[in-house]
Amino acid sequence: TDYPSSATGSDAPSASSSSAAPGLDALHQSATTGTLIIVTEEATPLDDWLDSLDPTSPAANSAAISWGLYNIVEALVFLHTQAKLAHGMICPRAIFVTPGGDFKLGGFDLITPIGIEDGGGGPTPHFRTYEAATCPDEYRSPERVGQRYDVLQQSAPIHSIDCYSLAVLIEYIYAHPNAGTNGKVPAPLQKALLRMKNESPKLRPRLGPLLKCPVFDNPYVMAQLFLDEVTAKPAEEKIMFLQSLPDILNRGVLSEDVAVHKILPLLILSINGVAGSESAMAQDVNRREILAIVPLLFQIAESFLTKKPELFQRHITPLVPILFGVKDRGVRGAVLQKISLLESQLDNASVNTHVFEPMCSGFSDSSAALRELTLKSTIVLVPKLHHANLEKLVRYLVRLQSDQEASIRTNTVIFIGKVAPNLSEISRQKLILPAFTRSMKDPFTPCRLSALRAVIACKEYFTQKEISEKVLPCIVPHLLDHASDVRNEAFKVVDALLVGLREESQRIGKDEAERITAASCGINQTGNAANNPLGSSGIAAAPASGSYLSGISSWMTSASQPTEDMTAPSSNPLPTSYNGMSTKAPAAKPGPAAPKFSSLTLSDAHIGGASKVH
Repeated sequence: TDYPSSATGSDAPSASSSSAAPGLDALHQSATTGTLIIVTEEATPLDDWLDSLDPTSPAANSAAISWGLYNIVEALVFLHTQAKLAHGMICPRAIFVTPGGDFKLGGFDLITPIGIEDGGGGPTPHFRTYEAATCPDEYRSPERVGQRYDVLQQSAPIHSIDCYSLAVLIEYIYAHPNAGTNGKVPAPLQKALLRMKNESPKLRPRLGPLLKCPVFDNPYVMAQLFLDEVTAKPAEEKIMFLQSLPDILNRGVLSEDVAVHKILPLLILSINGVAGSESAMAQDVNRREILAIVPLLFQIAESFLTKKPELFQRHITPLVPILFGVKDRGVRGAVLQKISLLESQLDNASVNTHVFEPMCSGFSDSSAALRELTLKSTIVLVPKLHHANLEKLVRYLVRLQSDQEASIRTNTVIFIGKVAPNLSEISRQKLILPAFTRSMKDPFTPCRLSALRAVIACKEYFTQKEISEKVLPCIVPHLLDHASDVRNEAFKVVDALLVGLREESQRIGKDEAERITAASCGINQTGNAANNPLGSSGIAAAPASGSYLSGISSWMTSASQPTEDMTAPSSNPLPTSYNGMSTKAPAAKPGPAAPKFSSLTLSDAHIGGASKVH
């Protein structure tokens, strides 16, 4: 609404004044002249819509056209019976198609009353002046072409000129190559069109009865009609219709455009209005409505929105926290069954905040079925969980290993085997081996069997020392398990682990041999460097090699010599014997015999810089 710029203060009209239009009271009205803005829903001109139809789907195209014509007839019936006006410009340029497949009537340039009986006395001067230039000639009735407006004013019914134009429009639409009827008007409409194009305005039929034509009696039109009236339908009928829609979509009765642009907005409206309210969900009829909506919502999302991620983010993502917040096991179960869809479409932050945290309540639910479904559903979320949530998940898994349901305990150990690669090293050390050990003691045979298989799946996370000292001692008793499947699996696990242990043993032996060889080389080098092990000072020289055996041999030589020999001068070299290397003993006074060592190991010597063997 525009107001003169001079209207200020108390002179400006008030939004609450009696002249304000109904429904506009809440609008902020200012005392300035503004721009008139007309807002309409998105729509496509009829000709463009016909060109966009898929020529390989004639049946679907024909059904969509029948629904569009039904919309136009309904609009004209309202205009004639309620508004007492004639449209005057029914032609392709006045028809627009919404993304949901609805035909909308536009082009009200020539709207006018007709006939004395309707109190209008029309056509109006505006109609008489501009109708020839505005409406294409083929859509103008004979009396309009001949400018016999007196006939319209005196005796023509209000629907006469639109009835004629509509008949021509129907022929035009069905003549399009994409209409799916081979360019022919459907047989049920042919006789009706002949009557609608009667030369006499008085003999043209009213349009209301045309809505009962068999051409409009098809599943597509019936479904569209129910969608238009669903908010006014009884609750039970609405629930039954929602439950039938998945099958209707699967059979291709309704198109993708209808599903995304008509059905989906209705579902979102219901979820926001009902599922978001605890008091509303307390009513059984509302709970059953949401139970019917959730599978349909995810079917539409999976079939049509995954191809357009921006639509998924816009329509589905905001509903996830609302659905997880519903305290109903049926709704929670329906959402969990589609958790893989959510994981594939949501980012990491949304998965952690809006999906994982709310669903954790299912781990401790009193319903065993929901606990198990929660466990199975969580596996797809693990790659996107951050560290804190992974630690939280580990705690739930430990708790579930003591669940009273055997199937949950079994699935838990399977879950642990699959989730192990995603855990940190510390979490793995704390979780997997104790978990497998606990499950191997479970009285439920499939649980023990799953634990054995999980050991093989996770063997890379155990050191060979852990396998020999901790893992194998837990497995070996099951070689004589009372269940044959467990025995067979235990033998397979033991055989597989022994392969690694043999390789580790061979590696240790090879490393030991290399060390002994290196030590022997060091001893030989020391003996060749000096025949006299004592230096010029008369004290035994330090070993040339850093090996522990060289150090030991030097210790043996010096320890075996008497003290007096160390100080008495002699012209002969000092005798000694070690490691197979001998010299002559002193002739004057032999010292005490050197100790004999048949085999000297690292643990015996405690010297020489020994390293731990793994």
